[in-house]
Amino acid sequence: MSKESIGRYKIQSEIGRGGMAAVYLAYDPNFRRNVAVKLVYGNLQENPTFRDRFEREAHLIAKIEHPAIVPVYDYGEQDDQLYLVMRYMPGGALTNKIKEGVLTLSYATQIISQIAPALDAVHSQGIVHRDLKPGNILLDGFGNPAISDFGIAHLTITTTDLTGSSIIGTPSYMSPEQVRGDTDLDGRSDIYALGVILFEMLTGRGPFQAKTPMSVAMKHLTDSVPSILSFRPDLPIEVDSILDKVMAKDREMRYTSASEFARDLRAISTTSTFRDNSEHPSIPIKVSRNEELATEIDMGDALPSFHIPQVDVSKSTPQTGPVTSPASKTNIKRSRWSVLQIAAIAGLLLVLFIFCSSIGVFGTWAGLAGLLPGQNQTATPTLAAATQATVLYADDFSDPLSGWPTVQNTQGGYGYLQDGYHIYVNEVQGVFWAKTNRQDGNVSIHVDARPVAEGMNGYYGLLCRLQDDQNFYYFVIRSNGDYNIGKYKNAEFQPLFSEVWRQSNIINLGSQTNRLQANCAGNRLSFYVNNILLGEVTDADFTSGFSGLIAANLDTQPFEVVFNNFLITEAGQ
Repeated sequence: MSKESIGRYKIQSEIGRGGMAAVYLAYDPNFRRNVAVKLVYGNLQENPTFRDRFEREAHLIAKIEHPAIVPVYDYGEQDDQLYLVMRYMPGGALTNKIKEGVLTLSYATQIISQIAPALDAVHSQGIVHRDLKPGNILLDGFGNPAISDFGIAHLTITTTDLTGSSIIGTPSYMSPEQVRGDTDLDGRSDIYALGVILFEMLTGRGPFQAKTPMSVAMKHLTDSVPSILSFRPDLPIEVDSILDKVMAKDREMRYTSASEFARDLRAISTTSTFRDNSEHPSIPIKVSRNEELATEIDMGDALPSFHIPQVDVSKSTPQTGPVTSPASKTNIKRSRWSVLQIAAIAGLLLVLFIFCSSIGVFGTWAGLAGLLPGQNQTATPTLAAATQATVLYADDFSDPLSGWPTVQNTQGGYGYLQDGYHIYVNEVQGVFWAKTNRQDGNVSIHVDARPVAEGMNGYYGLLCRLQDDQNFYYFVIRSNGDYNIGKYKNAEFQPLFSEVWRQSNIINLGSQTNRLQANCAGNRLSFYVNNILLGEVTDADFTSGFSGLIAANLDTQPFEVVFNNFLITEAGQ
């Protein structure tokens, strides 16, 4: 086989190797995107039934459509070797994040909540993964998890095993019925494995330890689940009872669905205060292309974060990404976030619809270089036209699964609280932004926003026509009455006002709420605050893109903004 290509796919590098396949990062010239090509080892193909099973399973998994399942694009055979073509997931496997350190309960809950509906969807079709583990939970470029290798596990049932029988799975995650070799497995085996994954995310180790894989497997069959509080005494006591249920030896005593398991985890988030201490740090996402098998659409590397000097924007710091919802705090400092309030989910179908149509993505970006207070200007009090336009997207931030990210790291974070969606920035001159996953051309973007306390020094506002992490328009205000329209093009900031900052007495000062509106219609960019047109410029560089929210810190004290009533409507030219 050519080392340069597999089928039509141009090989770029090997990104992983496992027990049954090697995975390559490849380029699909037909669709002009990166893909992951999984090349199955030849010894598996020597089994007389394998090729037929391979084709059946490829067809089966290709029919499954869910945002939390890595899709199969194509399959084929070349030089007597079979291959699958899958979405490339540049965020790597959940395994990598666990290796970096224990994860917070809120982040672990987020991961479980996102993949649980996917498991329920395939279980309803009679499909059982059989080998669910952190290595098969992959992250896209924005940290969203998806399950890989559905169907692939089935292919090995007659060709690989643990003891020479038809047992299939990884010993550390196998349910008791898998260890026994039961043939009537159902989705509750995957739910058991999901409980093991939760334990590992929260402790950095599996619930059972032994010298050999078989001994580990036998402990799943015979030993009680150890109390997780012996490893993480900071966790709510309810986590123990949830783990006892999800990992019950008798599957009749387990949760009947993965979503039921996730719902109980979210209920803890509603009633418990999560400690934010150095013993159990939040871990920023780290892209890895070498340690784990990774697949997903070509999104490039995870969005970088930057240290943001006011003049020099070239200094960078480690990447940040989706880790957890903000930790509880009681004041402006790290203790400021109160208990995370998560509303009960009314219906799974509604959640799935919102997730598919409006999943948020996130990132951090370099600060607005050179944005220093300039000449004072008071806006002409022209009333913004009453909007009768078609609503394209709306979110009041009451639903923590509506698609916006929940993230926390030492630099700052994003998350849902009872009073709205918060973005907070700890680092001086740091900036965080979050965006929708829909692209639009001519739109009007609206949001209510306010700093959470008096005396905070930073800016906040809206993003329009965001192409990527280096190209977008921004509309921002400060608590002292300054405002600005500008663009970030090819990683270079270009304020579109000659004086950089303007000032208006229309802007409510301090911690008061401001209604922000950014109109992007044709070449015209208009910025309204509290229904008054503050400024308007023309620019033709970006004609469409994503919409989003931003907040930046300009002081040594943290800066935090709460957003509400986000709305996107059509805007005529």
